[in-house]
Amino acid sequence: MTITPFTISVPQEKLDWIARRLRDANWPTQATGDPWAYGASVPEMRALVEYWLNQYDWRAREAWMNRFPHFHARIEVDANPYDIHFIHVPGKGPNPKPMIVTHGWPGSFVEFMEVIEPLTDPAKFGGDPADAVSIVVPSLIGYGFSSKPAKPIGPRTIARAYDILMREELGYSDYVAQGGDWGSAVSGWLGYEGEGCSAIHLNFTFGWTNPDAKPETPEEIAAAQNLHNVWRVEGGYMAIQSTKPVTLDHAMADSPLGVAAWIVEKFHTWSQLKDGDLWSAYTRDQIIDNVMIYLVTETFGTAAWLYRGVADEQVPAGARVTKPVAVADFPGELGRFPRSTAEKSYNVVRWTEPPRGGHFAAMEQPGLFVDDVRGFLRQLRGAA
Repeated sequence: MTITPFTISVPQEKLDWIARRLRDANWPTQATGDPWAYGASVPEMRALVEYWLNQYDWRAREAWMNRFPHFHARIEVDANPYDIHFIHVPGKGPNPKPMIVTHGWPGSFVEFMEVIEPLTDPAKFGGDPADAVSIVVPSLIGYGFSSKPAKPIGPRTIARAYDILMREELGYSDYVAQGGDWGSAVSGWLGYEGEGCSAIHLNFTFGWTNPDAKPETPEEIAAAQNLHNVWRVEGGYMAIQSTKPVTLDHAMADSPLGVAAWIVEKFHTWSQLKDGDLWSAYTRDQIIDNVMIYLVTETFGTAAWLYRGVADEQVPAGARVTKPVAVADFPGELGRFPRSTAEKSYNVVRWTEPPRGGHFAAMEQPGLFVDDVRGFLRQLRGAA
């Protein structure tokens, strides 16, 4: 076995460096009008940094993260070794279903901190023990406490590593994969070719797509045009990260404020907020936790590499996931497609439209996320 226990314990000198750089930061000029119109709001970021420096307690948050068991596993793919960080919590029930839940960018494993207990121990929350899940929450390779690859890799390589982790290291020969953002791409590959994956649940539908799937109906064409309009305004980060990510990292590696602004702006834009208020969906501690994972592990740069690595791992023409697929279409996603579009790439057996929530569904609406995953697993058990 290559699995070893892991405890998050960040050196104090790293925390001191982050605080010092935040205190000494040079701030940009705020344009008039909507403070978020041209990027991260300067007043909002100033307020967040003030909280970060004077009220946020990393050691307390670190202990909160460590309440779940963390591990590292050495996995080799194509003769390249990767150390994968993951949380593993066995389910408390008569026959827990194994499930691997994968985050995306600019998220991290902390997106799922509020859904782990309800999924693994439903009876504790007044639920049915038969719904218990044995959950594995990894950090993407190049992210967080997982190792950094020697060069950019894509979601297919990560999926192959995860399948080995689940089958050979954890002994889960029949598991479900769940994901949003890059997690949906990894889950798509697991559904397409993962030996142990029997079904997938997605809250994002265009991370893994059949390249031959073209919009045909008026609804599909309108959705594709909407996505084009969204990326025309919102896709600048992707253009940089998919071409010259190392150049960007020269700035970000030395600027905690820069990393925070780059990430916080996405949480503001991609979430379903009340009156545009970021704190209507998240707490400040949650957002800083997520930013800190990138900072304390120095992985902002290698996380961005995934946008470059995906170019070498294209989905084959005509490919389709034939295993059962569930899609939770949360209303706050900027780019949404009709079920007919998803069915060109996936065998969609369940399609739901939760009433609230956006791109970071598990973090934004943990209760709705748990209910949807649980509903799909019940459907799978009924089919079996």
